[in-house]
Order: sequence, then C-alpha cells, then structure tokens
Amino acid sequence: MAVHFKYSRDFIIGGPAKAPLTPSFQLREYARPDGTVNVHRELVGSVQVLRDAVGMPLKIVSMVPADGLGAGLEGRFVWVSGAKPAEVVKSATRLAQEGHFLRVEARGEGIYLEMPDPAALPAVRPELAIANALRVTAAFETSGDPFQQVTGNFDGAGLSFGPLQVNLKTGTLQALFARFAARNGPALQAGFGGLWPEWQAMLRLPSRARQIAWADALSRGGRKTDFEPAWKAALQAVGRTPDFHAETLRYAYDIYGRKLIAALSWLHGLKPIRVDNLRCLASLYDLCVQQGSLDKARDAIRSRVGRENPTDQFQLTRIAVEERGKTALPQWRADCVSRRLCILEREPVAVNLNGQSAERENPQLYLLRNAPVSRIEQYLL
Repeated sequence: MAVHFKYSRDFIIGGPAKAPLTPSFQLREYARPDGTVNVHRELVGSVQVLRDAVGMPLKIVSMVPADGLGAGLEGRFVWVSGAKPAEVVKSATRLAQEGHFLRVEARGEGIYLEMPDPAALPAVRPELAIANALRVTAAFETSGDPFQQVTGNFDGAGLSFGPLQVNLKTGTLQALFARFAARNGPALQAGFGGLWPEWQAMLRLPSRARQIAWADALSRGGRKTDFEPAWKAALQAVGRTPDFHAETLRYAYDIYGRKLIAALSWLHGLKPIRVDNLRCLASLYDLCVQQGSLDKARDAIRSRVGRENPTDQFQLTRIAVEERGKTALPQWRADCVSRRLCILEREPVAVNLNGQSAERENPQLYLLRNAPVSRIEQYLL
C-alpha cells in the first residue's frame, strides 16, 4: 500500500513516523523536540541528494535554531552530522552551487544546512534535469543501481539492460552499445572479457529475431526475468564504467530528449503556456520513454484543452499525460496515468481506468525539485 504524508504549502507536517521520506531518512528523524514535524519537502530532498553525494550515512541532529542560525526559518533548515564533517561540508557547498542550499555552516561536529526561499528556487541545469528525469523513470522499472539492471526475455524483448532498459527487440541495446564502442571500445571489451567474441557474434546475427533467440537461451528463472550469471556479470561490469554512464545520459538526451522537445513544441502551439518546471518536464519525459509521443492523443488533448482552458503548466501537463495514458492498451492505462501523475504531484496518485487500478510509487521523487529548468525556452520556439 502506498505511503502518504501530510503537507501544508509543501511543508511536511505529518504521516507514518517510521515511513521513509527518502531512501535514507524516515519521517521521525525530522521531528522537533515535541515530536511534531514541520519541514519543507525541498530541504528533505536536498539532504538525501547530499547523502547520495557523500556516500556515507548522515544523521539529522536537530531542527532547532542554534548559534544564531535558523531563527525565523522553521522547516527551512536542518543540522546534520557525519563521520567526515569536512567531506560533508565540501559536498554541501558544491550542491549549494546547484541551488540545493542557500547556506552551509560548520559548527563543531554539526553542519547547518539552509534551503533557498521556497518561492524562488534556483533553476536546474538542463543536463541535470535530464539525468534526474532518467533516474526517476528508471526507478519505476528497476530497483537498486539502475546501471546494474540486467533483465532476461520475460517480455519478448530478449535482453534488457540499464536505466533505460534498452533491449534487443527495439534495437536500442544495439544502438547504445555501438555508441559506447565508438566512445571507449577498450573499456567495453574489457567488461566482457572472454565473452567478447560471442557478444560480437551475436551483434552480427542477421536479424533481431535471431538475437532475441540467443538471449532467450540465456534467460533464467521461471519467468525468464534473470540472465545467465556469467553474462550478467559482464554486462554489470560494463554498467560500472564511467564512460558508459556518460554515454547512456547522452543517448537519453538524444533520443528521448528530442521526443520531449517535440511534445513541448506541440503543446506550446496548442496553448502558449510556458512548460519549464522540472516536475512537468519529468512527467512528459517519462511519457516519451514509455509511449514515445503525444501523437495518438492529440485530438483528445486538443478537445480537453478547449473545454477546460488550463491556466498553468501543471494543468496543461496533467491533461496531456492523462489523455495519452488513456490510449495505452486497456490493461495498462491506469498504470501509465498513475506513473505520470506520481511524478507530477511527487506522491502516489490512485487511478482507476477500464476496470484496472494503479497507485505507483517511486523512491527517487526527491530528485524532482519544484523549480524551473534553465534555458528551456529555446525548445519552445
């Protein structure tokens, strides 16, 4: 069952005490001395981003002003500590340049973190926006490190790999690996080790059907969701390569980023509302990854926009993702719409369509700041 928290103007004010607000922190860790909670969700997200950056546990020490810091800023600051305070400060200072923190101060073993004005959060770089949208979309499909996800032929796609779950059936796996080979061929070959000749032979097979058959023979488990251990280890070795991470992000931008641009341009022509908030863009990006485009729902979107006359980007995006989701196969419509709305609202949203129910959750929602993405206007011309 999906977990829901109570909000007041984006300040978290209640919910299950032991429930995770983000992957590393429970709600109760942000409680004040009297047991109540009042913390801004953007601060909670930024603290998790800091935890990810330092790669070590952080402790929420206090939500109370001290040493002349935090007065009058209830819910917008936090005191944390870590085993290596200097590294925490260094990482927090770097994240401040990305707009996560307005102020970072070390006081003994404690570190004071203050968020920017919630009403004027700094813009997110386009490159970071795409990377975060990719991670959120991947979290619907995979668990753990998305670059280590290897999936067998349970769905007829042969072999699926990585955060985008590129696969043999669509040719996306072949395309991404060709790009990586051009970028850093020796690293790719090193990842496969002794399996490299067979991998090359598979790629040279005359049809995707033959390639899928190759992968099917190596798929394991009752539903063929797993893959032969030696091959799985080789692919995961490739997935640990920094250049593979970089090329995956480049591929995500080149393929799905362009689809996103097309969707934004069409929506802007339909209704000249600026769509630049990361939440809206990430929801549309997820649509582009899973459904490709808005094309099949253009008439429905146009009709509904005419009836409802949306006045902001969130209303316009909601119409777009709901109507496009309704054109999926009947058994997947509720799931599609719930995914997009989960991203847009940054919390699980229950959807019932065609006799099916869905309420999708996503552990990476903390990456979606309620902020504009810079320079997005160039894509709306």
